[in-house]
Amino acid sequence: MHSDKKKYFICTFEDLKKSGSYSWETDLNKSPVQYFLIYHENKVHSYLNRCPHTGVNLDWTTNQFLDNSNKFIQCATHGALFSIENGLYLRGPCIGDRLVITENEVIKGNIYLVL
Repeated sequence: MHSDKKKYFICTFEDLKKSGSYSWETDLNKSPVQYFLIYHENKVHSYLNRCPHTGVNLDWTTNQFLDNSNKFIQCATHGALFSIENGLYLRGPCIGDRLVITENEVIKGNIYLVL
């Protein structure tokens, strides 16, 4: 079966491991779309960089998506908290919502988003 999905190199696994999180932007259908990666418990988690409540980007500053404890993804606008493992809403104005998970692959130490 032929897949229309493409792999986009984002960064190395070691670079993500050092920084903890990383944002990336691409043009899909002539519109800029932002994504982010989180390194947590030796795994790579990837999401669309969009708050389900307002649609704003989640990061506080470039590549900063976690709360002060580094245990949760936090929206910079309203402080909503989401699970790193699955993007589920935990606290804030996004009741019943979740982050949009994106597919990623780690191949020979490099991380790719699959879109």
